[in-house]
Amino acid sequence: MEVIMKSKSRKTAVLSVIILLLIMQLAFLNERKHEDNKTSIQLAERNVQDTSVSDKDAAYTEEIISTELNVVYRNTSSLKDISQEMEESKVKSSYDNKVVSYTLEELIIYSEPDLKSEPVGIMYSGSEADVLERGEEWSKIQSGKVTGYIRNVDVLFDSEAEVIASVIGNKQAKVNADMINVYAEADDSAAVISTLEKGAEIDAYEENGNYTLISCDNGFGYISNDSFDVSYNLSKAVSMAEIEAIKEEERAEAARKAAEEAAAQAAAAQATAAQNAIKQQTTTRGAYTVSAEELHLLAAIIYWESGWEPSEGQLAVANVVLNRVFSSRFSQNTITSVVYAPGQFSGVSENGVPSARFQAVLNKSNEELNLRGCYDSALKALAGENNIGDLLFFINVKKADFTKYKGYTIVNNHCFYTY
Repeated sequence: MEVIMKSKSRKTAVLSVIILLLIMQLAFLNERKHEDNKTSIQLAERNVQDTSVSDKDAAYTEEIISTELNVVYRNTSSLKDISQEMEESKVKSSYDNKVVSYTLEELIIYSEPDLKSEPVGIMYSGSEADVLERGEEWSKIQSGKVTGYIRNVDVLFDSEAEVIASVIGNKQAKVNADMINVYAEADDSAAVISTLEKGAEIDAYEENGNYTLISCDNGFGYISNDSFDVSYNLSKAVSMAEIEAIKEEERAEAARKAAEEAAAQAAAAQATAAQNAIKQQTTTRGAYTVSAEELHLLAAIIYWESGWEPSEGQLAVANVVLNRVFSSRFSQNTITSVVYAPGQFSGVSENGVPSARFQAVLNKSNEELNLRGCYDSALKALAGENNIGDLLFFINVKKADFTKYKGYTIVNNHCFYTY
């Protein structure tokens, strides 16, 4: 705001000086004309016929120099000519007819140039807008989906806006010519390293004379300053409707996260309670006698599904198999039929026979299977040791959907459950 006030004061002072000088010139010219008339009368009385004007008189002009604006103009110039010359001397900016908000607070955009009118949007600090109409105190702007009025004291205009934009933004060049060359150096006689089509947007850096350094597919190069428009990718205004929609999304997201957190806490509490309850249970199942082949098969499926798990996890998998053998929910009532049931143990069976990969596990000896403790876990389960109760299924705990389970417990990396 201080910058804007200084600029206005300076321009007002300069114009006042110009007007005062013109008035003084007119008074001086009138006095000179009066003196010329007296001279003419005296010459006539003396019968002097020579009416020629000296070169000094013919070339009479007075130059007035304004050190403030570095503009030289003659006393024969009109105020309109002077103003036009001043305007033409200004440096053109890519941010002509643009503003940048620099307030610490949110800048409200109003429907009318009145603080009592309806707010239609907000510009956050560092946002930019196009100026549609510029007034003395208020200006009409358009930014994003918002069109309305802002107070001039809250924004920077034109070249001043570009200064702040260059500090807070990311300078971008948008090609405005049909096709331009990218030069290896800041010279049109340098090697052409690439070309850019109209509308292409690239990162731009420092200027070097009439060229600007940019980055393109072939690295860094230079393009002519008059071949592109500059932008700094500043944020735009947001409408009141957009603000409300954002707030609603934030409220919904917060509610969703709170619900997920509550569900996770409840599930964790239930899992802990269930696991503690199962740990307190004593084994009530009697020993189950099987053939050597089925014992080997049980050890193999433990190896297949949980060979990397600690012994508690292996025992739990073994008991899932036995629970299905004893459950009325399954038609399979042997270890073999449970293991090879369609769709039960992924990758184990192909067309009712062991898959090649599972066959490789079956080919291991009991000693090899027991290198990971799988054979011992099978023996414990067959002896009646049960750490999951009557649960019938298991899944990786990361994929578990606790809301669907009638009962479950977590053992190591698996969730054991039933519907």
